Amino acid sequence: MSFLAPFFLGLVALAGVPLLVHLLRRRITRRVEFPALRFLQQTQREHSRERTMRNRWLLLLRLLAVLALVAAVARPIARIGGAGHPPIAVAIVLDQSMSTGAVVDGQTVFSRLQQRAGDLIGELTPDDRAWLVTSGGQVVTGDAAALSLAVNEATVAEGRGDLTGALKRAFTLVAAGAPREPVVLLLTDGQRTAAGGATDSLIDASGIPVVVHAPDLALPPNRTVHSVTLSPARWVPNGRVSATLSAPDSSNWRVLIGDRTVARGTAAAASFTTPVTVDAGAQATETGWLTGRVELDADDFPGDNARFFAVLASAPPAVRVAPSAGPFVAAAVDALVADGRLRRDGTSASGASATSAVAVISATDIYDGPALRIAPENPLGLVAANRALELAGIPWRFGAAMRDTVQISNAAGLNASEFTLNGARVSLRYRLSRVSSPAVADTGQVLAVAGGAPWMVAGTSYVIVASPLTLSATAAPVQAGFVPWIRDVLGQSLGDGGAVINAAPDDTIPLPPGADGLELPDGTLQPVIGNRITVPGRSGVYLVRRGARQIGALVVNPEIEESEVDAWGAGVWQQRVAGTTVQVIDSPGSVNSAVFRRSGGRPITWPLILVAVIALAIEALVARGMWSPRAAPVRA
Repeated sequence: MSFLAPFFLGLVALAGVPLLVHLLRRRITRRVEFPALRFLQQTQREHSRERTMRNRWLLLLRLLAVLALVAAVARPIARIGGAGHPPIAVAIVLDQSMSTGAVVDGQTVFSRLQQRAGDLIGELTPDDRAWLVTSGGQVVTGDAAALSLAVNEATVAEGRGDLTGALKRAFTLVAAGAPREPVVLLLTDGQRTAAGGATDSLIDASGIPVVVHAPDLALPPNRTVHSVTLSPARWVPNGRVSATLSAPDSSNWRVLIGDRTVARGTAAAASFTTPVTVDAGAQATETGWLTGRVELDADDFPGDNARFFAVLASAPPAVRVAPSAGPFVAAAVDALVADGRLRRDGTSASGASATSAVAVISATDIYDGPALRIAPENPLGLVAANRALELAGIPWRFGAAMRDTVQISNAAGLNASEFTLNGARVSLRYRLSRVSSPAVADTGQVLAVAGGAPWMVAGTSYVIVASPLTLSATAAPVQAGFVPWIRDVLGQSLGDGGAVINAAPDDTIPLPPGADGLELPDGTLQPVIGNRITVPGRSGVYLVRRGARQIGALVVNPEIEESEVDAWGAGVWQQRVAGTTVQVIDSPGSVNSAVFRRSGGRPITWPLILVAVIALAIEALVARGMWSPRAAPVRA
C-alpha cells in the first residue's frame, strides 16, 4: 500500500485520544465504606466482567474509527481489483507538426488527435495528475478544465517542432508523480522524421510505459514546393527564379513578388524523390528588398503549397580601398569586384569626407564613414590610430602589443560556420579595450577573439581588426576563408547587407553583427536583444534591421522533411524509444483503456471511510447498552 498524501499520516497521533480517555476513566479515588450499599457488591461483581468487555470494545472501535479516518485522509492506494482506474501520472504529448494539418475525409489529422486528448482528459479523476506537452514546447498542468482549454487552443505549427524534446520532458514530469502509476500518451501522425534522424540517440524512457496513438488513415496526395533558388544573388534589376516541385499529377504554379504574379505555368507530375524544376524570369520594379513566394494549387496538405524567398534589388556595395590597407586586402577586393559582389567607388578613402561608400583603411587614417579599420603594423602608429578612433566617435582603443602565437576563433554565442577565419594563426595583435563615453550609444560587439582577447569588434559603422593583415602578423590573408571574410565584413557588417538567412520555424540562429530588430511582414518592428534569436513560428520573410537600415532578410519556411507523407508509420516509435514497452494503437476507441490499464493499485479512500462510519455506529450502540458482547456468567 502507498499513499498519495503521506504527510497526513502524522494525524495518527489522534488515536491516542480514545486511549487517554479510557485510562482516565479507570482512575480510582478514595474508597469509602457505605454499609447500606454492601448488598450491591455481589451484583457489581456479577456484572464487572461484562463492563470490562464493553469498555474494551468501545476502546477498540474508537481506535479503529480514528485510524481509518487518518488513513483515508492520506489517500491510500492498494493493489486490489475493482471498478475505475488506478491513480496515474499521465503526460499527453501532442504532435503539432505541419504534417498533422493534412486533411483526410474532411477533417485534419490534428483535430483527431485533439479529440483523443479531450477524451482522455474527460476520464481523469481528482486522484490523477496530468500534463499537456506539445511539440512546440508548451507545458500545461492543472485540472481537467485547464487541460481541455489548452488542448482546444492548440493549433498546427508551420514547422516540425521538437517531438523528441517533448517526450523527454514528459518522462521527467510523470516520474515526479509517484506513487501514481506513470504513463506517457503520444498523439502523433506517426511521421518518421518526427522521431529524429537515424544517427540520433535513442530516447530513454527509464521504464515508463508509452502508449502511441497514430490514426490509421489513407494519406492524401501532396503537392510540394521543395526549394527556391534565385540568380544572381542581387537583381539589378533582372533575375531568375528556379523552383523544384513535386505532385502526383500536373500542377499549376505561380511566382509572386509581393502580391504581383510575375510568372505562371504548369508542371508535369513528379515524385517526391525526383522533383521537377521550373524557371521563370523576373524584373524588379523598385530597388530594395523584394519578398515573394512560389506557390502551387491548394490540396489537402496545405502547409507546403508555397515557399517564400527574398532578394535584394540594388547594385553591390561601393568600396574604397586605401593603400594603407595592404596588398592582401586589395587583392581580395579585386576578386569580389570581378565576381559582382562589390563595386569600386573610384575615390581614395584616406582623408576623405563622410560618404556612403565602405572604406578599407589603416586604423591611423581619419575617415567619417563606414570603414574596416586595420591595426597598424608599427606600434608607433597606435597614438595616431587611437586619435582617429576618437575623432570618429568609436568607443574602442588599441593597447599594448602582444606577440604570442594564438589562433583566431569566433566569439562565444556566434555560429562558427559564419566566421571563415576560425583557426587562423596570429603572432602580433594589440589589446582592444572599450572606453566608456556617455555620448556614444553604440558600444559595439566582439565578433572574434585571439588568445581570449578581442580580435575583431564591430559597431554600426565600423569593424576593427586588432592585427595588421600582413603575413608577419597573421596567417589569415592566406587562409581559404579570407576572401569570404572580406565579403562578409564589407557587404554585410558595413555595406547595405544583402544577406539571406534561411531557417525553419522556431529554430535558434545567429543574426548578422549589429542587428537590433526584425521587421515583420505586416511592417511592425520587433526589437532584437543579443546576437541569437528564436525564429518566428510563422512562415514568411522578416527583414533584419540595424537601426534604420535593412541589412538582411530572414526567410522562414517549414522543413522539407515534413512533406514526406509516404513515410508515415507508428512503428517508428518502437525503434526510437528505449528502456520500456511501447504500445502502438491505431484504433481511437482503445486509447483510454490502454492508458488506464496499468499495474498500479486503486484508491481505497471510500472503503476506509465506510469502515470508520461502521465502527462509530457500533460504538454508539455499545455505549448506549443496546448491544454489547456478553461476558461469561459469574459463579457464586
